[in-house]
Amino acid sequence: MRPFLKKTICLLLAGAFALGLAGCDLHMEMPVEVSESAEASPTPAPAEGQSIGQALADTYKADHIFSLNCVDGESFNPYTTNSHWNKVVSMLMYETLVNADSSFEAQPNLVTSWQTDDGMHWTFYVDTSRKFHSGGHMTGSDAVATIDQARYTDRYAKRFANVVSTGYLDEESFTVTLSQPNWRFYELLTIPCVESGSGYSSLPAGTGPYKLNSRGNALDLDPNYPGAGAMSLKTIHLKKYVASEDILQAFEDSYLDLVTNNPMDMSSLGYSTSNIIKYVDTTNLHYIGYNAMSPIFGQGIYRSIVTYAIDRATIVSGAMQGSAEVAELPIHPSSALYPKSIARNLGYSRDSLDIALQNLGATDVDYDGVIELGGIPANVIFLVCSDSPAKLAAARQIAGVLRDIGFNVTMRELNAADYDAALKDGGYDLYYAEVKICNDWDLSQLVTPGGSLNFGGISDPNLTGYIQAFLGSNGDMLAVNTENLYQYIAQTAPITAVCFEKTQVLYHRGVLSTISPNQDNFFVDIRDWKVDLD
Repeated sequence: MRPFLKKTICLLLAGAFALGLAGCDLHMEMPVEVSESAEASPTPAPAEGQSIGQALADTYKADHIFSLNCVDGESFNPYTTNSHWNKVVSMLMYETLVNADSSFEAQPNLVTSWQTDDGMHWTFYVDTSRKFHSGGHMTGSDAVATIDQARYTDRYAKRFANVVSTGYLDEESFTVTLSQPNWRFYELLTIPCVESGSGYSSLPAGTGPYKLNSRGNALDLDPNYPGAGAMSLKTIHLKKYVASEDILQAFEDSYLDLVTNNPMDMSSLGYSTSNIIKYVDTTNLHYIGYNAMSPIFGQGIYRSIVTYAIDRATIVSGAMQGSAEVAELPIHPSSALYPKSIARNLGYSRDSLDIALQNLGATDVDYDGVIELGGIPANVIFLVCSDSPAKLAAARQIAGVLRDIGFNVTMRELNAADYDAALKDGGYDLYYAEVKICNDWDLSQLVTPGGSLNFGGISDPNLTGYIQAFLGSNGDMLAVNTENLYQYIAQTAPITAVCFEKTQVLYHRGVLSTISPNQDNFFVDIRDWKVDLD
């Protein structure tokens, strides 16, 4: 048995709120850092997979097989499994109906094209040449079953809240009817496809490049998958590590060849920087939310100044360890719809803060060090979850700037359970949070009455109208309504964007060629991988 390389391991243990790989729920996963040391051996014996007496690149081909981690006893069903590692493995077995490119725009995949005349009644077409692992061909019925399953699972229910009905037309096509126009509805179909009738089993049939072997310890390349003959990996082995330190060590010793990591997640691990780290853009937005009942931040004119108090670049490089993308608006900067002309005026600026306060007539009337806004002392309670060092550091930095300009900020730093309860109770003025936005950039759940994530109770009929116009427009009107929506958000600040998270895909030098993962499928380009395990 090969000895483990002893080293100091810094890991972040998993906690109560696990990050979903898809869907639109508010995330409050907060890491706690623990350090575990092991005394280094003074004269370690050479071992395969370690760096003693070997070129660095050679150490990463330890067992000459390609392996991923999974959890024994958990299903691989992408809709029901609770295991992060099994979700990752399932990406190789289940393709998404459409793929998303680097700007989060939908590209045809199993669904090849779509059409609508009004944004409410959609017709989609599928690639019937594709085959499931069961041997059956892809049809419109399978796409309908997939969407219907997604509609009634916690992971995707909010994404498809506006779906009224789905319908099977024929083998090549199906329909979806919405309750209101959304010309970007097709962007939501980045969901894993399962064969009709198998969706609730522990191993439904998929169309992905790999299928689980009979022993459950490896994925075998499906010969029916397009381009399978030219693919480098014929078999992907499955290891079953459970403890975080074992997963970390197995990857460093090359018993695992690819892992994923979110530096701001509770399950984050301190992988070695000698590995190749691919940063993957996500739609996980960090933002400041507001209580509509707040004497100060219940008014949009006062909320709008907070954007100038957020030093996003410093937060991203420091608290977020570079694993985030600065964003002044709640839409990813990589999106073709991102309004740069508006965003460039919303960045951190002490000058802009001073001008805004002057324009608002802010004064410290009684010279107690706290300014008054509209005659109201700027006493505010700032809610943040203390389980996340990154989010806590970001919130403290923002609070520090607000204090410098005369706000009396009281921080309520609560654990995840208490933070969740406090959000719903409403005893605060502003809060720091995270949410996964869907690829159509619909903010309705966050900022419209009745929205499940509208914790602060923001209610603005004009904002609701701008969102509906944005979703309900196409062609030339899309640009106009995009500009109108984000200009209004800049002026009224129902929420204030901070950044979008990046997740990490790590692999060993000399083993894989450059890969191009996205947040929905870390293996989307596996047909083009070049693998060297010899």
